Amino acid sequence: MTHYLKNYAYFTNKFDLDRAASEHRAEHFQAMNKTDRAVLDVIRQYSVKYGAAHLKHDTIASAIGKSNVTVRRAVRKLVSLGIIEKTHYVRPVMNGLGANIYAVLPFREPEIKPVKKVRETSVEKKNTCQACSKPKEEAAPTTYFGRMKAFLTSTIGNAKLARNFFGAYRQLTIPMLKFSIHAHKGELFEELGIQSLHIATQATKKKQIHNLPGYFSGVLRELMNEALFSDAFMDYAAPPIGYDGDWEWK
Repeated sequence: MTHYLKNYAYFTNKFDLDRAASEHRAEHFQAMNKTDRAVLDVIRQYSVKYGAAHLKHDTIASAIGKSNVTVRRAVRKLVSLGIIEKTHYVRPVMNGLGANIYAVLPFREPEIKPVKKVRETSVEKKNTCQACSKPKEEAAPTTYFGRMKAFLTSTIGNAKLARNFFGAYRQLTIPMLKFSIHAHKGELFEELGIQSLHIATQATKKKQIHNLPGYFSGVLRELMNEALFSDAFMDYAAPPIGYDGDWEWK
């Protein structure tokens, strides 16, 4: 018998679900606070098995250590941002409203308005054609520093900051990798580093940031704190009781 929650799900596997939740969090990082992200993570964890979650507000509140009112406020924000879908569920037997059903929505790239093309002169066209006639193929970066450099080149056009970002990344991750409990999380930290780069560069489109590597370091510190608490529980239906998500970064 097909589980009823599958009728509300937008994903058929955990990997697509996790990717969508991660992309939503990166795109709306500034609009969301720590409680919003914690509520989203609880919904994601409960959705692993069937793609959607049937949860009471009190269950979420207990999981993150917040009040029922705070959870309701966070849910409204997640719905308004287009991150989750909330469905009121009517109990078939008792014919009354039960817990809500939540589903993480697919991530859609924000629409980018086309830039008006400036008419080129004949000289500019000639130079452009000469430059494009023999495209130079660049090999894919094989090192993590190379990945960061390539990412910064393609997003903000400034690869010179790569050493600053890489230094901030190593300063946060190397001490953690020395602990045996985290020694195997190198790949996780690398992906969090790239995700933090994405968040930091996206933030420059909305406001002026004077110290971008420092902003990156703060984002990475928070994502690492969230991951170290939730990673051990992501494959289970029930999240850890008492996790409040209150980790500060500066």
